[in-house]
Amino acid sequence: MDITKIIVPKKSIGGICIGENIEKIEARISGRYKSHKEVNSLTIDDGLIGAYHGTDGIISSISCNRSFTGNYQNKLWAGMTVADVLRHSKEQVAWSGFVQIDKISGIGLSLPEAHDDFESLADYLGLDFVFDELWVYNF
Repeated sequence: MDITKIIVPKKSIGGICIGENIEKIEARISGRYKSHKEVNSLTIDDGLIGAYHGTDGIISSISCNRSFTGNYQNKLWAGMTVADVLRHSKEQVAWSGFVQIDKISGIGLSLPEAHDDFESLADYLGLDFVFDELWVYNF
């Protein structure tokens, strides 16, 4: 399996999909990418992609770090600054620990714990603050 640059809200990052079995993903990437497995997660290439799953092994959410070079519609990508978010979106809301933009559900930038709620994104984080992770989820 080659990791793609495609991000699909509520579905996938890099070709790894919510709802897939983690063991199948591990087998598909074996020998091509470095991976680290923990109780409820599989990390690929030092966080390039992380897949999170329950005890049944079914992936429930996926993240990527700024080494992942894909983006979603030139609006969202890991490694964005607050200035980038404001420039590439019309509306930003804090939702469940993530910044969601333009009412696009199932995809978001991970907020730091101390700033997991905001009225205006720039009021809480400086314009040069970098969002290290982008997440895809279906909750």
